Amino acid sequence: MAALNPNNQQQADKRIIGFDCEFVKPPPSEYIQSQCPVCLQIIREPHQVTCCGKRFCKACIEHIKAIKKPCPTCNREFSSFSDKALKQSLYSLKVRCSHQKDGCEWTGELRQLEKHLNTDPQPEKRFEGCQFVEINCICNCGDQLQRKYILNHQIKDCPKRSFSCEYCHDYKSTYDDVTNNHWPVCESFPVPCPNQCGSTIQRQNIDSHVADECPLITINCDFHHVGCAVKLPRQDMPEHLRENLLTHISLLATSHAKQQDKINRLEAENNTLKSKQGHLEQNYQSLKAENRILKTELEPMQQLLKTAPPIVNSRPLGPLEPPVLTMTNFQQHKRDDDQWFSPPVYTHHQGYKICLGMDANGWGTGKGTYVSVHVYFMRGEFDNSLKWPFRGVISYQLLNQVDGKDHEAHTLVYDDKIPNKYCNKVTKGEKSEGWGHPMCIAHSKLEPRHLRNDTLLFQIHKVKLK
Repeated sequence: MAALNPNNQQQADKRIIGFDCEFVKPPPSEYIQSQCPVCLQIIREPHQVTCCGKRFCKACIEHIKAIKKPCPTCNREFSSFSDKALKQSLYSLKVRCSHQKDGCEWTGELRQLEKHLNTDPQPEKRFEGCQFVEINCICNCGDQLQRKYILNHQIKDCPKRSFSCEYCHDYKSTYDDVTNNHWPVCESFPVPCPNQCGSTIQRQNIDSHVADECPLITINCDFHHVGCAVKLPRQDMPEHLRENLLTHISLLATSHAKQQDKINRLEAENNTLKSKQGHLEQNYQSLKAENRILKTELEPMQQLLKTAPPIVNSRPLGPLEPPVLTMTNFQQHKRDDDQWFSPPVYTHHQGYKICLGMDANGWGTGKGTYVSVHVYFMRGEFDNSLKWPFRGVISYQLLNQVDGKDHEAHTLVYDDKIPNKYCNKVTKGEKSEGWGHPMCIAHSKLEPRHLRNDTLLFQIHKVKLK
């Protein structure tokens, strides 16, 4: 009989060839052929060739056909067919397990061998069958072990087994990931004291251990606050306290005397302040009385101002007598994101009535970072005798309250390019739409020159008619 050459044997190793086992009792060779001439193992799925009548494993003889070789035994062309009679006889013979040499004592009919070996088990039956068959770990770690060892491997040894951190009880992954990636950063993982005092502490408690517990850390004496300058490892401090009891008592007494002297001085100062407070209280009451009198005198004057006609400049606005428009409570207006309007003024005698509108928190492109200023035309007493729309120049400025120089000045030019809604006669409501500068001045530039005591000062300092 001819066996496969080594190259053919390599290819055969990838196929399911004959049964690799031994008969309990060798079958009589004179009436039953049990060995495949190709793989030299017990025939699996017997097929008989037509040339010489020999039997082969189905996979072995079909491979010979596939590579277009002649019959391995007679070297002639052939065809083959299934030999069911041999299969029935052969598969009923008793065999020993293929892993007999490893210690398996199973015997049974050849037809039962595959089930016993269970080499490619379903997950739910992976632990059934021969305990000496090597199977793959289900955790995909790449290991292959005998069935009798695989369960212990998957529970205790497999680096890819499911594993939870036993210290923080929160992190769940594989054993390999937990031990190599999580434990080096786990806050609950026990680590040795950095001072090598012998303690093992959770990583998150290292700082508190060093600060409050570690016997090797150097600390100040408990009486440091009264003058003891000794520093010792924490474990040596109790002995120091015992041996220097009288010294510490003396330090406490000296410190107490100093504290008492300081208390006496503070009490004297407190009595002086109480005396000054009494005088201030008397002055305060006196000022309150004067304030009540002034308020009584002021009320009639305020009533007169309410009924008085508006003040009109006797000539066009100029640098000599510009009215100051005072905006108080700037920060409150900014927080409320509202608009403040100045009192109205006239551009000149019997002229145009205008006012300024200020957005403390900005408007449009200046929102949130700038103060916005706009000029509004208002209904006035002399509107019917004036020329509309207004044409000319209006200049205003934000005053420098530090040295009165370099005011923040802006000019608005009213010409034919300006829409009439900004400068026409007001017929509906009290004011026209405002026109001006959304980015008049940045909030960052207000202090300390322009914003003082939460107040801004504006002037409409020049009006030039066209």
